[in-house]
Amino acid sequence: MSFSIDRYKEESRKLDTTGVEWHKVRDYPLSKGDLFFLHYAMDVENHVPLYLSHLLVTRACMNPVITTFLSLWAYEELWHGENLSRFLVEYGIQLDSDTRIRNLRSDMGLSNSISILSTMAASWALDDFAALYLSIGACNELSTATAYGALARNCQHPVLVDLLGRIQKDERRHFAFYFNSAKDWMTDSPRAQWVARIGMKFFWQVVGQGLKTQEEVDAISLYLFDDEEGKRDVETIDEKMGRLPGLSGIRLMTRAREDARRRNAQDPAWGWRLIDNEEWAKKSVAGGTRLYKGQLVGTAGFAESEELA
Repeated sequence: MSFSIDRYKEESRKLDTTGVEWHKVRDYPLSKGDLFFLHYAMDVENHVPLYLSHLLVTRACMNPVITTFLSLWAYEELWHGENLSRFLVEYGIQLDSDTRIRNLRSDMGLSNSISILSTMAASWALDDFAALYLSIGACNELSTATAYGALARNCQHPVLVDLLGRIQKDERRHFAFYFNSAKDWMTDSPRAQWVARIGMKFFWQVVGQGLKTQEEVDAISLYLFDDEEGKRDVETIDEKMGRLPGLSGIRLMTRAREDARRRNAQDPAWGWRLIDNEEWAKKSVAGGTRLYKGQLVGTAGFAESEELA
């Protein structure tokens, strides 16, 4: 494996924000789409411990290299969520992060438990199940890094660009581990390749799906990847994933983008109405109002506010 777990252990740390100009966060406006993505990304990063619980009931728990990586990965992802939350607070959007996280997790209810049990059963029934979850991990980390890059490219906020660049570096390291581990597992193993390809085709979901509604997921795709540059972004993800043994020609992200565009063509308000909703895209003037889960897409909650850009 070209990824060095020993080096990763030595270098792993919480996100280094030394030099981030937090005091300038309010000096630059963000669009509603920018803010929608930041809320989405913050929630996904804060969901990592539950995703970790899925992995640790699989055969992954028997592999010390994988469990070492997962321990460090979860810690680093924690600080991604913490710093995205801090950015939003510095911008003027007051968050009760603990309540928001608790509500997001409780809303998953029985479906989360069923998912854990089915993952555990599939893992212990199939020796090569690792090929699937490593491939999913690679795709998710790469698409997350790409999404952060797309936002950094499109927003006009130098402090946010700086923060996203730092997070991207972590995501790329995470991608390298998952990708190289999947490659090692699948090389010269037709069965592992088959498990990964079939599993990716039928069970892979866009990052955040399940935690977020289909329309929220599509809103992110439409906002970040609807133009030609975004199209190239998702094609690049598919091309890189297609380098794994047995996954040549796979088009997961392209298909997800096309599906989002198709739903939007059928209903032009699809996705964009969530982004354009005025209630959540406002800064608290009084500073005492907190944004709880659900207010992302518009339940009442800002007594005194001013519109963002």
